[in-house]
Amino acid sequence: MYQILQKGEWQIADTCPKLIEALPSRIHDEKKPGDVLKAPGDHLDDVADDARYGIYTFITTTEKPRELVVAESIRRLAEQGDLTSAFIRGQQMIADPQLRHFANGLAVIRRAHVTSEPKEDC
Repeated sequence: MYQILQKGEWQIADTCPKLIEALPSRIHDEKKPGDVLKAPGDHLDDVADDARYGIYTFITTTEKPRELVVAESIRRLAEQGDLTSAFIRGQQMIADPQLRHFANGLAVIRRAHVTSEPKEDC
């Protein structure tokens, strides 16, 4: 929290007086890097924890770009040996003007499939 405050990536509004009061009084827990010592009965612990959880949730919950989801699904189809479906999905991508730049990824997928070890159940 302190690092993103220093970098200006997080700002605390003056409408959050409890959080402004809580942060300077927190002490790092040397046994748990990235955590703070808990002070039993200190209501400011909860305020600081809420802010940490909110920041963590915001930072870690990003949606994958649509293009990446599509590229991963094509790769999965190719790796499973379903080259026809992978090719059709790739053609759909080429036809979509927003996804044309991913058409080059098909060559990488084809190379990965050709160089992979043959499956024993084939």
